[in-house]
Amino acid sequence: MKKKILIVEDDNLISTIFRMFLKELGYDLLGIVEDGKEAIRLCEKLNPDIVLMDVHLGGDLDGIQTTELIKSKFDIPVIFLSSDTEESTIQRVINTHSYGYLVKPIDKKELGISIELAFYKHQFDLDQKMRETRFRNFITDSPEAILVINEAGGIEYLNCLGLKLFRTAYIEDLMGLQLLSYVSEEYQEEFKEKFDRAVQMGQGIEYTHLKFKTIHGDPFDVGLTAAHIEFNGKNNLQFIIRDVTQEYAYREMLAEKADIINHFHDGVVTFDLNGIVKSWNKGCERIFGKSESEMIGKPYSELSLSGREKSFAEDLLIPTEKDSNYEVELLFDIDGKETYLKLYSSMLKSEKGIDKGIVCYVRDVTVRMKSQLMLEESERRNKDLINAIPDLIFVVNREGIFEDYKMDDHSVLDLPKDEIIGAYLDKVFSGEVLQLAKEKIEKVLNVGFMEKFKYEMESVKGKYWYEARITNLGNDKALVLLREIQED
Repeated sequence: MKKKILIVEDDNLISTIFRMFLKELGYDLLGIVEDGKEAIRLCEKLNPDIVLMDVHLGGDLDGIQTTELIKSKFDIPVIFLSSDTEESTIQRVINTHSYGYLVKPIDKKELGISIELAFYKHQFDLDQKMRETRFRNFITDSPEAILVINEAGGIEYLNCLGLKLFRTAYIEDLMGLQLLSYVSEEYQEEFKEKFDRAVQMGQGIEYTHLKFKTIHGDPFDVGLTAAHIEFNGKNNLQFIIRDVTQEYAYREMLAEKADIINHFHDGVVTFDLNGIVKSWNKGCERIFGKSESEMIGKPYSELSLSGREKSFAEDLLIPTEKDSNYEVELLFDIDGKETYLKLYSSMLKSEKGIDKGIVCYVRDVTVRMKSQLMLEESERRNKDLINAIPDLIFVVNREGIFEDYKMDDHSVLDLPKDEIIGAYLDKVFSGEVLQLAKEKIEKVLNVGFMEKFKYEMESVKGKYWYEARITNLGNDKALVLLREIQED
């Protein structure tokens, strides 16, 4: 397709020469006009590909003023024609960003070359503008904050989210300023090193965590990446920046919690739903004698349960699913020693409430369990001892309440057992004898030695003398043996 040319020239002889040249060069001449206003009207009506413009036109508008209006309204490339080579004229032409300047008289071949160069340079500029427009639209509509930084570190452009990132609504607050000045002091050296390397090597910047400052000086955490781009005809770095302040605060909180959990005296272990160990704190290392690296990824059966089949589902998973705060005491064989551990388990759930594992708090209760077993054994032996003694026997606690009672078949005390158990001392003793019994029981429980005393008491069979012997059973309980005696 022939390129369409408009000539703006007030010299008829030169216009005739241009008409001949353009015809011989194969261009389509749209017309020849002599003043700027008519040139603007025809540009709007005919949309030429190239305008050949005389610098010095008659009328209200000279060639340079007319060109500025054509470029601003229609973006049509203009080639100036003039015999004027004054520096002031040339400077005005340069400021219009024209596509050529031909000094009269014009050579036909030179004219053709200038037209072709102007046309293709203008097409390139249009493509460049389109790319930059698309790029600006991409930046503007991006869901991330985007900044364009020149090789000197100055801010060339930023989108609305970029403005929001720095807490301003005005791009003028940031344009042309050094991005480094908005990096927190403790991170400036790191940022400058990465930026300078990216500029020198012509490469981007991989994901980096830094602290920036708003225009008001308030710090915030960011994660950023950068890539080399061409913007406004120059090499620049395009930064994609995301505010990660809340994310890093959450990470720090989790790290703090993990550190606290890791230093619990008791053990904390988490399992997935298949019973595989996912976390293991120092308390578990102390209790089981196995390090975190040894246990992560190992099954529940590696915990050395003693004397039975080791089943995660039976021991923890199924009971915990039924009772969200499940407690169980299990016997373990740790380094050849029987160790009683109490496990408090609860379900771990995802954000959607789906079960994803179990967390167990582990406490070593070996000492308590052994003490309890010893106490139970002691109480069993005491009962056997009591049952083997023919005397009348009471077990009394520190509050003076009867907890057990054995009566000889031939005893003169006709007191049913269900009336004694849970009753106070005054069920058996009274008056001065009651006070004496209380004092002796208190003394035995505090000091530990045996006490005895004699007293006379009226029974269903008459008045009899008794000897009371009191010993310490332990666990704040006293054993009282009553024996009928003959008083001389």
